[in-house]
Amino acid sequence: MHLNRRQFTGAISAGASAAVLKSKLRAADKPSAAFTLGLGTYTFRNQDVAGLIERCRDLNLRTIELSHPQFMLPQADLSTFSTVRQQLVTGDVDLRSWFCGDLAKPSEVDRMREGVHLFGVKMVSGSATHELLDAVNAACTKDGFQFGIHNHYFANRKFLYESPDDVLKALDGRPALFSTFDTGHMIACGFDPTNAYEKLKAHVRIIHLKDEDAPGHGVILGKGKGDMARFLRTISQDRFSGLAAIEYEEGTDPTKEVAQYIAFIRDQVSLETLKV
Repeated sequence: MHLNRRQFTGAISAGASAAVLKSKLRAADKPSAAFTLGLGTYTFRNQDVAGLIERCRDLNLRTIELSHPQFMLPQADLSTFSTVRQQLVTGDVDLRSWFCGDLAKPSEVDRMREGVHLFGVKMVSGSATHELLDAVNAACTKDGFQFGIHNHYFANRKFLYESPDDVLKALDGRPALFSTFDTGHMIACGFDPTNAYEKLKAHVRIIHLKDEDAPGHGVILGKGKGDMARFLRTISQDRFSGLAAIEYEEGTDPTKEVAQYIAFIRDQVSLETLKV
């Protein structure tokens, strides 16, 4: 069938209108995110603080959980914390949480308290032995901060907090503790992250966004076994309002991969109301 110029122009206009309408309907179908999209800085652990700030600026991710290994206990040098805090403030980076590592000794609880004061944070993520949980809860209550139990997978050993039930037991009766929910480690330990989140969601304040195709091997969101599209829509529909921190642990400078994370997240949920 041959179209004259008027018919051809009309067909093009109709097609463009249909495409715009389809795009609007697709956008309307996305749940609106209430969380703060940020960065777990272990992603850029090979960068110093200046390099980290540069990458936060490039990616427009201004809220972080500081999880560079050199700032974790027991090896952390607390004398550097005030300087690091000032660097981040000057660089317009919001230090929302500090990943303090795994607490194994009472003296480390005291050092955690000092680190919290020096960084000026109200949230800390990490883990503690069962024997230290009450001391951690007491320290949080006294000093006015909260501690997130971070679930983790290790290839060669059983960790204290792998399953949702492991975390729930740690939180029971300790109101200053919460869940720092790591999707990648849930996947690695054999748990569907959405189902695990449903069990823990009353206690989740921080989420580490990851996907894995094999235990301990990270991939771009949506390319692993976590059904991360479902997860993102679930937390958005639930109006999760805490920090959702992107973590990608492969490579030495995964700026492009983090950009792909952001694109995938934008494709699943509406971030229009967020400062991202």
